[in-house]
Amino acid sequence: MQKLNKNQEVIEKMNEFGKSQTPFLFMVDFEMGAPMVIPLHDLDNNKLFYAMNDNFVSYQNFNPINFKDLKPLQIIKKPIGLKAFKEAFDQVLANLKKGNSFLTNLTAETAISSNWSLETLFHKCKSKYKLFVKGKFICFSPETFVQIRESGKISSFPMKGTINAQIDGAEAIILADEKEKYEHTTIVDLIRNDLSRVADKVWVERFRYIEKIKKEDGSELLQVSSEICGELGTLWKERVGEIIFKLLPAGSISGAPKPKTLEIIKEAERKTFESGKRGFYTGVFGVFDGDKLDSAVMIRFIEETSKGLVFKSGGGITSRSSAEKEYEELLSKIYVPIF
Repeated sequence: MQKLNKNQEVIEKMNEFGKSQTPFLFMVDFEMGAPMVIPLHDLDNNKLFYAMNDNFVSYQNFNPINFKDLKPLQIIKKPIGLKAFKEAFDQVLANLKKGNSFLTNLTAETAISSNWSLETLFHKCKSKYKLFVKGKFICFSPETFVQIRESGKISSFPMKGTINAQIDGAEAIILADEKEKYEHTTIVDLIRNDLSRVADKVWVERFRYIEKIKKEDGSELLQVSSEICGELGTLWKERVGEIIFKLLPAGSISGAPKPKTLEIIKEAERKTFESGKRGFYTGVFGVFDGDKLDSAVMIRFIEETSKGLVFKSGGGITSRSSAEKEYEELLSKIYVPIF
């Protein structure tokens, strides 16, 4: 009998847990080389914390901590230089101009230091989705990957387009920006195609609506999102692993067309990541509670490395992008939502 690879093993376990309605947590890295699935009753609640809090579900496996005599948060950033970023950007732009990609998500790591531990940051930050793996990383993501209702309705909420809310007329500016509109529309089309691989009927429920995200300094970002839905049928739990893996990696943090764009990302990000890969950053994690599933794209991400902490961030690049503006956006996303 042929031995299953790691992805196939995780898919089969997720399908098995789905069929038996066994609650589980899953994590899949961007490169899809180290996926994992853990029944919630086997989860080590001392080493892995998660929280999901929105209108769809409310889960968490930890008790809030009341920190006393905590000093104000300080984060010192030591970002990649514009020159180094521009080398990766130019490589992406050359592929875009050749027609190898219509949209490529380019990300980078920024060395940071903080007077708070990762665990303290996790407990103090506020976000729709949070994940902490002791000694590894924290994630405080505002972006849903997919939600699946018991009925089999699947919904995805790609976020693409960010602007400082303090700018006069910020909402009108971001919605009127042709580059941002093209980028967002491309991702919506990609997500529609992705959902069509697993769902019988697919439609756009909402297109380019605005969400507000608070930063630790009290300022706000405006984020542009859309909602795309599909119908999976009533037996979706028996194939939940297949459904999730057919949608990976997430379109909003890769690009289109996906296969060629992933090759471009792999080559370009050798210049922006010391390890040459993203790891769990921009992967997905989620929880199946026995009836429904909620999941997040792992953006807004701090990793603990042998050389210290790194914050990973990025954005979508089109043929209309400029290196300077994309560099500014990359840096603007280096924040922790403490307020």
